[in-house]
Amino acid sequence: MIFRTTLISLLAAVSLAAGRPATRPAATPATQHFPTPQELLDQMKKSKAEKKKLKQVAFIDLSHPVQEAPAGFSFFRDTEGDTLHSVLDRLHQARDDRDVRAILITIGDAGINLAQAQEIRDALLDCRHAGKTTVVYSDSYDTAGYVVASGASDICLLEGGEILIPGVGIETMFAKGLLDKVGVQADYIQIGEYKGADEMYTRNNSSPELKGQLDHLSQSIYDYTLSSIARQRKLDPAVVKSAIDQALIPAPDALKLGLVDHLIDIDGLRDFLKQKLHGDIDLIHDYGAPEEEQIDFSNPWTLLAQLTKKPEVSTKPSIAIVYAEGEIVDGAGGNSWGGSSTVGSDDLREAFRMAARDDTVKAVVIRIDSPGGSALASEAMWQAARRVAAKKPVVISVGSMAASGGYYLASSGDYIIADPTAIVGSIGVVGGKFVIKDLYAKLGITAESFSKGDNANLFSNSEPFTDKQRALVTGWMKKTYDQFTQRILTTRGKKIADIDKLARGRIFTASQARDLGMVDELGGLSRALAYAAEKSHLANTDYDVRTLPPTRTLSDYLTGNSNRDAKAPFTAASNMLGLAPDSILRTLPTSARNSLLQQIQSLHLLEKRPFMLVCPYTITIR
Repeated sequence: MIFRTTLISLLAAVSLAAGRPATRPAATPATQHFPTPQELLDQMKKSKAEKKKLKQVAFIDLSHPVQEAPAGFSFFRDTEGDTLHSVLDRLHQARDDRDVRAILITIGDAGINLAQAQEIRDALLDCRHAGKTTVVYSDSYDTAGYVVASGASDICLLEGGEILIPGVGIETMFAKGLLDKVGVQADYIQIGEYKGADEMYTRNNSSPELKGQLDHLSQSIYDYTLSSIARQRKLDPAVVKSAIDQALIPAPDALKLGLVDHLIDIDGLRDFLKQKLHGDIDLIHDYGAPEEEQIDFSNPWTLLAQLTKKPEVSTKPSIAIVYAEGEIVDGAGGNSWGGSSTVGSDDLREAFRMAARDDTVKAVVIRIDSPGGSALASEAMWQAARRVAAKKPVVISVGSMAASGGYYLASSGDYIIADPTAIVGSIGVVGGKFVIKDLYAKLGITAESFSKGDNANLFSNSEPFTDKQRALVTGWMKKTYDQFTQRILTTRGKKIADIDKLARGRIFTASQARDLGMVDELGGLSRALAYAAEKSHLANTDYDVRTLPPTRTLSDYLTGNSNRDAKAPFTAASNMLGLAPDSILRTLPTSARNSLLQQIQSLHLLEKRPFMLVCPYTITIR
């Protein structure tokens, strides 16, 4: 379009020049020459040929957060943005592109989690095996960033930078002392002695069961991280252990230890790549990213067209990705407190219905990163996923976590693939309520209740459970626990020898879970998509990968083609402007914020039902 406009303008200029009298010949030198259309085409061909001689370098910038799922809402168009799948897809394109000689990745404070880092590293290794030069640069590396870099042929670091790998630490907090001081009693019940979900409120320190679980988990993640770095960098594990024990390794020391290959600043990367590739380079920014259509906001007709524009529907066979990221809730999900995401049972059931009815969808991959949540929502999603599985392959991809209700959903699949350090399990049930009558008394507040029915005050915060109510709630929880284990055995009964040895709240890394029959294979999202393609006979065909349900646009809300909250566009806008009322939570340290957000969401769940399926803690690795 740009070339056509330029060409028309040039032709018009030529025509005007030919037909206009030469009234001022001195202003137009006799040597001035307007290029003909053929000359323009020749110039473009020459420029293209010269550029073809340059060494092409695919550039991918990871200085921004890498999301698991695409945004639930976009004003104008369906777009993935910087998702894990889009990053992996761009790396795969570079791997298979014969014109690409090298790949450059820059890492900033992107907040990549360990599971994502492992998958990006593995994609980089694939590029290396395909003969590509792979370069990663950062001013400084944290654990996840360095895991990504360990897959590259050349790790570059700012000369005044550092590597910060402090090891693996898991912190738990216990609030019983605070609750006792303010007059609040946590009246909790737990099925599974290893669950530990009530201990934050009922104990001042961890039980022997929980302590053993967390110690074993941290050791497993530490061992895997250490060994994978040593293997990729061809270093003695003792050298890597010494570096981790040092925690912060200045750039010169990192070079001596073999942790990095080059000390260089970001502005020197172009010259470095020229030397590495023995010639001039063409650095292709945003390689593989889809080109965005420019919108003329000054033209109301163009804006209106964009508002009503529908994405083109492909008729190619496809594999659908359904994302389950965040705590599991009843009804609609989306963003919750502090911008954290939730998995809504209605949203996933809608996605599964779309996948079942769409003949172009040949298989479904459920990408899970969830600590669990509502027991009822977990069951609803399990049933919906099994309906799809009766017609099409359903493959599970576990990112950082599929715990409690997250593993409940994972057991709906035909095959489970998990990242090696993913947390799996926590098969148990916890429930209860907070009794705040003593807090009321300290504040000078009295409460009276008028109830009819033996259990009308079951959810009352003024009185603890009676013995009869406690027995009633315990019975419900045991039935839920039995149903949970039965759902797992429905799909994995031939792979799990003894469910009791895996349940009762125990947690495992994916590597351990594979040996126990809870996971079929270690791998990431790319492997899950490839396996789904194999099972649906798409491996050697051209197929699409798309997200269900698709991103909603403003057009969907304006035309009524959305069953989501009508305030979603305005909520999205206020969040982008930093006007969200819960933005104060974003100022907290990451680990504290994640833990607090999960506890707040859990309290919301317990307002509706007296029990839930949730993992009791969050894990943050710097």
